[in-house]
Amino acid sequence: MYETILGGVIQGIEFIAAVMIVAAVAVAVWQLLSNVIRESVRRQAAIDVRLQIGQQLVLALEFLIAADILKTVLAPTLQDLGFLGGIILIRTVLSISIAYELRRSVERNSPAGNPAVKDESCSGKQAHART
Repeated sequence: MYETILGGVIQGIEFIAAVMIVAAVAVAVWQLLSNVIRESVRRQAAIDVRLQIGQQLVLALEFLIAADILKTVLAPTLQDLGFLGGIILIRTVLSISIAYELRRSVERNSPAGNPAVKDESCSGKQAHART
């Protein structure tokens, strides 16, 4: 009985992940097309769309990894466990590499030359004294 319930939960999680991926791609395409129509194709706009879809894909991959982990409970053979382990490994590596690339993109596009941004932890007097 718990296998039937757990199977339904797993399918539900996988469905949610699939919807998240389709929605992320649809939103990204819509944003890119609207930028082209408005003729405001800027490098930063493309980077923003890329960062947004990357974040959404990482979240969807986390859902898929969760479903794979739950599948290990139902896997009856060592071969099935090995197969699921491989899938989890691939999805985890994808998730980590996308998250790393997102972090690098955010760091590259942040205003590094602005001392007020760097010194957010300073009090107002110190930040004004430096500018």
